[in-house]
Amino acid sequence: MIRSLAALALSALISVPAFAAEIPHAWVGGLFGLAVPNADNTSTRGMFGLTAGAKLGDNLGVGAYYLTANKDENTIGRFNYDLYGVQLSYHFDGEATGAWFGGRIGTSKIDTGATYSPMNFGVVGGYDYLLIDHVSLGGEINWMSISESAPLKSFSTLDFLAAVKFWF
Repeated sequence: MIRSLAALALSALISVPAFAAEIPHAWVGGLFGLAVPNADNTSTRGMFGLTAGAKLGDNLGVGAYYLTANKDENTIGRFNYDLYGVQLSYHFDGEATGAWFGGRIGTSKIDTGATYSPMNFGVVGGYDYLLIDHVSLGGEINWMSISESAPLKSFSTLDFLAAVKFWF
């Protein structure tokens, strides 16, 4: 699945037409921060991830994401999850350059001793501040819903992530 996401991101990058040279239109980056799942007997945990994508014009973007959060809980033991999939985003211009929002959909790998693979979907918003021509520092907030996969109940997670992206 990771290879499929990488291939999707690479094809999006390759298919992007050349736009004005001063505005980067494709990115690859790392994410890190906190995840707050609402599953029973779970607590806040660290989250890490990767993102890649490209703008398909001045405002519309398509990309891929991978997020992982692992923690052994005192009451229920192992509760690790990976979220990966595709995202569609809208990137503002003018006074709001750097701000964006979008939607995500994909699949998950939940490990509680047994492994489950439910769907995930959610919304995301963020801001990317260009430090230099091709490097940005920013952040994103996303809310992701993870579907039920019996006997695992559905749950959601609210994530607060810092982002370092390389633009080209």
